[in-house]
Amino acid sequence: MNETHPNSEEMNALMALAGLQRQVKSGASNYYWIAALSVINSLGALFDAGINFVIGLGFTQLVDGIAWGIAESIPDSATLIRALGIITSVGISILFVVFGYFAIKGHRWAFIVGMILYALDGFLLLAFQDWFGFGFHLFLLWGLFSGLKALKKLENFLPKNPADSAFPTDIEIN
Repeated sequence: MNETHPNSEEMNALMALAGLQRQVKSGASNYYWIAALSVINSLGALFDAGINFVIGLGFTQLVDGIAWGIAESIPDSATLIRALGIITSVGISILFVVFGYFAIKGHRWAFIVGMILYALDGFLLLAFQDWFGFGFHLFLLWGLFSGLKALKKLENFLPKNPADSAFPTDIEIN
């Protein structure tokens, strides 16, 4: 049985590739945290639990607050209005799950569009003077940017035409 072992240069390249893949996934996974904690925030608002995670979306908090306010002014339709608010908030959160899914798969547009929307969400928090929430938005934006930067390096690392390279062709970004 004849096994070939990669030389140190090939091992370094494979380790660099694995590190970049890990950074892309780590950055993209921030979208899942944003979505999950936003849903928890909305459910907490619905059940008046007093729970609020700063990583969650300001947009969903705004929707929840508007739904709550309208529900209080129209008590006969309060349940329906709150349900519509939750459905809207969950829909917004699902959008961030979609960004996470495609970002992990190596789609640059998912990082960029998601970062733009999350930055706008941060400015919404800034408008309401939620400094702590805004600070966490900046922190997560940095994580998302780091994932995007790693994706760019990964794209540069992989050969443009795999047929012209001795580099393994079965390695995927996802």
